[in-house]
Amino acid sequence: MDKRDLVQYFIVNQDLIMSKGKTAAQVAHAATLSTVNLISTQSPFPDRHDDFVEWVQTGMKKIILKGKQAELERLEKRGYFSIRDSGLTEIKSGSLTVIALPPMGKFEAKEIVGHLTLLKN
Repeated sequence: MDKRDLVQYFIVNQDLIMSKGKTAAQVAHAATLSTVNLISTQSPFPDRHDDFVEWVQTGMKKIILKGKQAELERLEKRGYFSIRDSGLTEIKSGSLTVIALPPMGKFEAKEIVGHLTLLKN
């Protein structure tokens, strides 16, 4: 296993009431969007390409965290991948549902999301 322990973190907005299925779909959207962007030549995180490749080669570890609306907005302003719902099912159109960070070492991520807790259930 990689000594840096590369992980991709997803932060789910706990201020929204979403079913487990809706939450799973929103995280899947974030995973897809971030992957497409990270492999693109127009990636917003070109310095993360090598980490992304190594992360894919070492098992693509993911951790899902919960956060409040203000926390997700703060991360969105920092340029991390954000998912806003289209409003077709459970929640209002434009609602900020998930933020995805690019794969990074746990030590580095701790400074960004270390205060958040795991999403359980």
